[in-house]
Amino acid sequence: METPQREDLHCLGYFSRLHGYKGELTANLDTPDIKDYEDLKHIFVDIRGQLIPFFIELIEYKTNTTAKVKLEGIDSEEKAKQLVKCSIYIQPEDLSETDHDKVALRSLEGFQVMDEEKGNIGKVLRIEELNNNPLMVIMFGKKEILLPLHEDFFRKIDRKKKVVEIAAPPGLIDFYLEQ
Repeated sequence: METPQREDLHCLGYFSRLHGYKGELTANLDTPDIKDYEDLKHIFVDIRGQLIPFFIELIEYKTNTTAKVKLEGIDSEEKAKQLVKCSIYIQPEDLSETDHDKVALRSLEGFQVMDEEKGNIGKVLRIEELNNNPLMVIMFGKKEILLPLHEDFFRKIDRKKKVVEIAAPPGLIDFYLEQ
């Protein structure tokens, strides 16, 4: 398996601690549904700056944010200790549909936002994930404008020019600017 470049991969989380003494690890994963990754076949682990590929023997759901992981070739506590605190990377095609959408939204950070009525209303500061109701936080001067990420509000996303064209609901932008 050829090792891809770090920028071509997605960081899914990291190994937080050992799980038992037979080389199993606890992985903290940055995903809303760990069960989406129970069939994952391989990962890349960042060991002292080097991306090392591993085949997965077992990945088992533990909590909403953690999974028990057994990697091929890691069969002792001593070998597993070397992976604690190491980041876990996966290939983009292994991303779950939910995480793929989340990554696409995060890529809008820094984009200019053009409203069809108000014109340039600022830059995307960040995407807030609030109980499955994501919001785009737009910085306009010293004020934040919160726009729900609803497909009806988006007209066009130009990734080359880094511009998002929207049609905000009537009164929404004025509400934030008047405060």
